[in-house]
Amino acid sequence: MRKLDLFSFAFANFLRRKARSMLTVFGVIIGTAAVVIMLSIGIGMNKGIEDQIASWGNLREITVRCKTGTYNEETGEWEQAAVVEPLDDISVQKIRDIDGVVAISPMVYSQYTQSLIKDRKSKMMYSDITTVDAATMADFDEYQVLYGRLLNESDVGTTNFVMSFNVPFMFNDFDVIKNGNWEDIVYGYESKAGDEIPFNPVNEFDDSIKYEFTWDYNYGTSAIDATKPRIINQEAKCVGILMQNLNGGNFDYSSAIYMDVKGLMSLEEKLKENQDRYNKNSGDGVIYGGVYYYDETEGSTFTDGRENIYNSLTVLVDKVDNVLEVVDAINEMQFETISSMDYVKKQQEQTAFLRGILGAIGAVAFFVAAISIANTMVMSIYERTREIGIMKVIGCKLSDIRSMFLFEAAIIGITGGLMGIGLSYIISIILNKIAAGGGLDAFGIYAAGATLSIIPLWLDIAAVVLATVVGVVSGLYPAIRATRLSALEAIKNE
Repeated sequence: MRKLDLFSFAFANFLRRKARSMLTVFGVIIGTAAVVIMLSIGIGMNKGIEDQIASWGNLREITVRCKTGTYNEETGEWEQAAVVEPLDDISVQKIRDIDGVVAISPMVYSQYTQSLIKDRKSKMMYSDITTVDAATMADFDEYQVLYGRLLNESDVGTTNFVMSFNVPFMFNDFDVIKNGNWEDIVYGYESKAGDEIPFNPVNEFDDSIKYEFTWDYNYGTSAIDATKPRIINQEAKCVGILMQNLNGGNFDYSSAIYMDVKGLMSLEEKLKENQDRYNKNSGDGVIYGGVYYYDETEGSTFTDGRENIYNSLTVLVDKVDNVLEVVDAINEMQFETISSMDYVKKQQEQTAFLRGILGAIGAVAFFVAAISIANTMVMSIYERTREIGIMKVIGCKLSDIRSMFLFEAAIIGITGGLMGIGLSYIISIILNKIAAGGGLDAFGIYAAGATLSIIPLWLDIAAVVLATVVGVVSGLYPAIRATRLSALEAIKNE
């Protein structure tokens, strides 16, 4: 008998007892919807955790620092490492060679009491410089330029810089500084959504705007001490300004000026020269400008006598899925790593039990649906015993009889699975609307502003396949039972 004929017989038998068939299908619908919704909530929880932690920083980024020691679990005391792997250009290259690493941005944490002067003595702001690798700045997603451009290879080793969105708001008129109106001086600024910068600060091709760095923190407020060498300011160019970084909120708190790490290190050398010249033979100890180089490796020696150049590295990985693998590779190189994906993993491990409970609830519903299918198919055999006997007498193959019942069970599974997917989407939409309005707060589920239930395409396909498999497996016993009926006894059955 052809497969198409077997399917036609199975479909006709499915429609013969419409009420019973639909009740059985309804059981599969409930089971499918239960599994999909429970798993979708687990997926939504994972996605919510990722989104929350992603708002703190890029999930593809890893911060790398020197591993200066470990905590002794028995004594609870910190044990300083005798030998430390340094963060230098050799280490940078080794990490860059790891599969999945896209870019590396070395950082030097230097605290400067310096100022950025605009247009000679027109305006001044107290700057906060953050170092990047100018050649790889464009690879990092968080840097989106508003005007001008990002730093690139041409800026390596220079004092060219990029401003955060808030920096133009932080410039003070010199009249305010000279008059000592400290309450009117702006040290920081928080822009709100929709704010427009007071001026375009980019001066890469605009000679009418001039920027200088100074290390005289009294610059513009006191007379020059003519007995000492003049503090030489360092000219620089602003090549771009970044877009607002609201991080999903209503305010931007950024205040950094971004400069190439080699450029900042050269600026530091010039700062030292100024300090040495100005403070030479000075008995009053006045320091115009200062550097505090944060060094966690004090008291340790470095591998092969190398020198520690950077305080930390920011490593960018090509895909989120590869972050933890790269973290493991860097840890094996005896460095300390900090990654947002570590927090994601820990949070997901903490919610794994709850997600397991949700999955178990869905599995129970599917098990009940399987029993319902098996029961329906067994009842179908009792009602069609005579029909089965006649099919055997006229020479119908046992495999065809078995296939006919399996086809019918599969039809129930597929129909219930597809309709269950439809019901799942309806329930998912309702749950998300209730959660968005805070309707689940009373149950300890705080999902306002997040998506509680997420149904990806693969879950739809998996649910239909699972429903079909459950249908076929549930119909296997009744199908085998049908093939074992005695033909003569079956014909005598009324």
